[in-house]
Amino acid sequence: MKSFLRHIFLLSFLPVSSVVCYAQAEAEKTGVYLYAGVSADIPNHNKLFIYYGYSPSDNFQSLLALPFFKITKNIQFMPGYMMTKADNYPMFTNVQHHLLPSVILNFKLNEKLTLTDRNMWYHLFLKNTNDVNLYRNRLGLIYHTKILKKETDFFVYDETFWNLSKGTFFRNRLILGGSIKATKWITPQIWYAYQSQEGVQPQHQFYLFLTVPLENFGVFNKHKRQGG
Repeated sequence: MKSFLRHIFLLSFLPVSSVVCYAQAEAEKTGVYLYAGVSADIPNHNKLFIYYGYSPSDNFQSLLALPFFKITKNIQFMPGYMMTKADNYPMFTNVQHHLLPSVILNFKLNEKLTLTDRNMWYHLFLKNTNDVNLYRNRLGLIYHTKILKKETDFFVYDETFWNLSKGTFFRNRLILGGSIKATKWITPQIWYAYQSQEGVQPQHQFYLFLTVPLENFGVFNKHKRQGG
């Protein structure tokens, strides 16, 4: 098992090495992203997340709806949607719409570790020009533990972005983070990401997600169906 995990880490970080070499020659900047939202259980062991996000560093706003549907024990489907507005970027002069359909693979290696791989087709609708299609892969490991008797996860992801129209790799993001079920009414999650992209300054990104778990207050519980 230890040998297997070492190979997984090596494979997940191979794309980082070439991008970081490029990034070191560029000036770096910092981005801050704040998200607040809710989660809720929906019938047949599925889940819904809704977030509003704001970035004071990028003057960026977003609204996300992320439903997760369980297909098998190891496979989830997420037909995600995002609406954005970023006044500093011509691309986002007005509200823009994004489709984020994803297939997520989760394999529990043992009681402490889960191997996860999210595969996303990212479609951005644009006005007066061609829409943008991207492929986004996020491979990572999640470590499950408890802190002060609270369920806690630590994770590391390597996220790669491919431009499907051009057939080229253009961005890499290394993510470290954690989440804790702090209380019945709030689950905070913190990310640090180092993003490298050709032709763009490398960026240190800091994310804070605050989620109110409505499932803890019985939302939709009466409507759950058995089986499925």
